Amino acid sequence: MRVHHAGKNGDLIYALPVVKALARSHGKVTLVTSALCYQLVPLLWEQPYIQDVEMDYTRPYKIDDRGSLDPWNVLSPEEGINLSPQPSMYRPNAPVQWTYAYAEIAAVKLEPRDKVALPTLWNHRQWYWEHVVESEGKDGKPVTWKPPKTVVLAPESETLKTVPLHYWERLARKIPKHFAVLIVGAKPDTTFRMVEGCRDLRGLTTVSSAARLLAEAHLVVTANSLPWHLARHAGTPTFCWQDQYLERCIPVDTPYAFYRADQLERMADDAIQFAEHPRTTLWDPRALKELEAA
Repeated sequence: MRVHHAGKNGDLIYALPVVKALARSHGKVTLVTSALCYQLVPLLWEQPYIQDVEMDYTRPYKIDDRGSLDPWNVLSPEEGINLSPQPSMYRPNAPVQWTYAYAEIAAVKLEPRDKVALPTLWNHRQWYWEHVVESEGKDGKPVTWKPPKTVVLAPESETLKTVPLHYWERLARKIPKHFAVLIVGAKPDTTFRMVEGCRDLRGLTTVSSAARLLAEAHLVVTANSLPWHLARHAGTPTFCWQDQYLERCIPVDTPYAFYRADQLERMADDAIQFAEHPRTTLWDPRALKELEAA
């Protein structure tokens, strides 16, 4: 089956549980996307429900003023399903969460097994965190290797108004006694230059390499953007720090935690707890058991 989705990276992540559900009933999916998502393709190749990813370089794509993709109606009904953001998804009086909107368009019902849309990142994190490795130290005593205490901050968003960077700098100054602080994104500047214990990697990573940092972190704090989606699907405890809260952006497939800008102190205190008591996931044990049983 062919599925067309040429929206932005985050839009595609919201659609992946639906793509996975389609593969259950129709066999592995050939996903047609655009250069808007080209950095995500290596991660998509790893997904067992995707047969192949085709890049459409034959037409330019853009997000119009209403949020719909132009063009979105690319495949005929005989050729496959169009899952790009489209006018039918926007209901100002009764907003539908993005993943459910995609499910309506595809006429599928999501099951628990569809809820981990990036299993390779999930497996990466579980392997990295759930093994205890000992080696012999210089004095002959065993030394237990532990993952470095990192928190990843991802303050950027392409489309939504974000919490101002000076708030992120304040957060970075509050937690380096407990974590090494890594900053990921595409737009380096001088905001974090004088923050001790902070390493600004903005502009130095690809989506694929940043995804592994997110999967290995103690905690991720991010705007409502691609790192938010990658981290939560890796199982990493993830805080979304975003004043512009859109009801339809609520995830339906993973746990989530939202904080507003004025909750900086509370969020910093909550973050520090993960330094001494790291967790491999924010999934509720009962929900996780249901997922694994499926």
